[in-house]
Amino acid sequence: MKFLLKWAFRLFLLLLVLLAVLALSFDTIITGIAEGRLRRQTGLEVHLGKLELRPWSGRARAEQLVIYNPADFGGGPLVNVAELHVEYDATLAKERKLHLSVLRFNLAELNIVVNKEGQSNLDGVRKAVEEIRRGQRVTRTNTPMEFAGLDMLNLTLGKGTWTDLRVSGTPREFDLGIRNEVVQDMKDSKELVAKLTPLLVRAGLAFFGVGQPAPVTNAPSALKTSEAAVPVK
Repeated sequence: MKFLLKWAFRLFLLLLVLLAVLALSFDTIITGIAEGRLRRQTGLEVHLGKLELRPWSGRARAEQLVIYNPADFGGGPLVNVAELHVEYDATLAKERKLHLSVLRFNLAELNIVVNKEGQSNLDGVRKAVEEIRRGQRVTRTNTPMEFAGLDMLNLTLGKGTWTDLRVSGTPREFDLGIRNEVVQDMKDSKELVAKLTPLLVRAGLAFFGVGQPAPVTNAPSALKTSEAAVPVK
């Protein structure tokens, strides 16, 4: 009897250790699964630094999500998302309704490449995703969820680069200029679009250099103070 109790106790301890290891490696396992799924969904190379899923409490967080360009656009990073943090209503999610209480999105880098035929890498990605989705059967699990509102968005858009292979192929860097901008109380998709549009327009103008001060080249020497003070008649 003592022998059985002894081994039962050892087995119990072993199960506790296995559960602890599984709990500690849960995020690592989920990260690998998500990384593979993103590759299949997009047809692109993907690297995901870390993914935390807490569906029982309505939280999810991804770090260092890098999606790479197709090979014919150089294969370099297309987007680098430093952080995507989501808090949502878990009860509504079961009904295929997505209500977000908090969404924090930090885009570290966006790289646009135009090839020698005048096509952008975004066009290439869109076509690749559309071809993959055409071959998929629509089921309840991949049917889009109904958007049911967003209480607070914290948005950061960092660096952008533009590379035109028809010209020089040298990347031009821009600061998109959006840092921790907070947008609140978006009850439906129309309000979401309306409140995000000014920020995205601002970032788009920055990306293409519109409204940025022109660099000073071959500037004439400054006028003497006495000359500058003389009014023009």
